[in-house]
Amino acid sequence: MVQSLTLKYTPNQRDYASVMRLFFWQRKGTKISLVLVIIAFGVIGFMLIAKGSPPTFFELIWLLLPPFFVLYSFYIQPSRLASKAAADEQLVTEATWVVDDDGVRISSRFGSTDLPWTALKKLATTREYYLLLSNTNDNAFRFLPRRAFTSPTEEELFLQLAADHLPSA
Repeated sequence: MVQSLTLKYTPNQRDYASVMRLFFWQRKGTKISLVLVIIAFGVIGFMLIAKGSPPTFFELIWLLLPPFFVLYSFYIQPSRLASKAAADEQLVTEATWVVDDDGVRISSRFGSTDLPWTALKKLATTREYYLLLSNTNDNAFRFLPRRAFTSPTEEELFLQLAADHLPSA
């Protein structure tokens, strides 16, 4: 039996900002960078405390670099990218997803894209979104807001199709 699901939604700037943060968090490099930032912050903080005198201007800058990196990575950069996406009419037009045993077909008034399941690596699930990560490009993904589902049955069917075809779903 061929199972098929059709979903429609219109992405917005908030969607793009949220999914960029989620995507950055999904990457192993981001997690490694955060560990290094925490270590750097701890070392710099320890050195300043051990020194015993008030920090100099340059020491304060070094102390503020790790938190600024986190702020930039998880707030500033995703917000900038979301603003650019929201300004692109092709990225904020209504999208129709058809999900079936062959894969995912995403179409809008500007064209369509076929994503066979073999082109997808895994499904990342969050409270508000599903991210389909690319198998061939570590920087590529597609997102589906949970608000696109009109019923729990539709969402269950989507998850079942993903589980049937993706190794990490």
